[in-house]
Amino acid sequence: MRSKVSFLLFISFISLMKAQINEGKIILSKNITLEWITEKFNPEKHKIETCESEFGDKFICKIDNEIWLGSDIGMDNPRNQLKKLILTIDSISVELDFKNMFNPSFDGGLSKNQFLIKKVGRFYRLYGFFSDGAGTYTVHWRILGKSSIREVISNDETYFSWQNEKN
Repeated sequence: MRSKVSFLLFISFISLMKAQINEGKIILSKNITLEWITEKFNPEKHKIETCESEFGDKFICKIDNEIWLGSDIGMDNPRNQLKKLILTIDSISVELDFKNMFNPSFDGGLSKNQFLIKKVGRFYRLYGFFSDGAGTYTVHWRILGKSSIREVISNDETYFSWQNEKN
């Protein structure tokens, strides 16, 4: 009987842990993939700062000393956050900067239609669109060999024009 209870507790623990982490691999083109991991946001692991609007309403404005994007103004914590983004081009992998990327989607998963990759001269540029259904932001990375730099992370509409382009 004790072994059955232990087994059931173990299965319950594994199921709970799996619900905390979401992962996948997106095929962006014939030779380009994007591996990703998201996890449930844990507010105890972050410094959360609030600000006050001109009308006196409080809202979360910074997480870990950075302006936070990914939700409308309010006091709700993010639901999830990116923990890994690895782009592989022709068997060369590069880790992308995912710092301060919360609520990348409503359910924490990522899909191909959130991204556009373009070859620009000697380097590649990867564009991403992230939204939980309320707050929306875009990220642009420049990739050259095993190096990358995040050039843009913004909710300013001027940076969303890439969504009108085709591969």
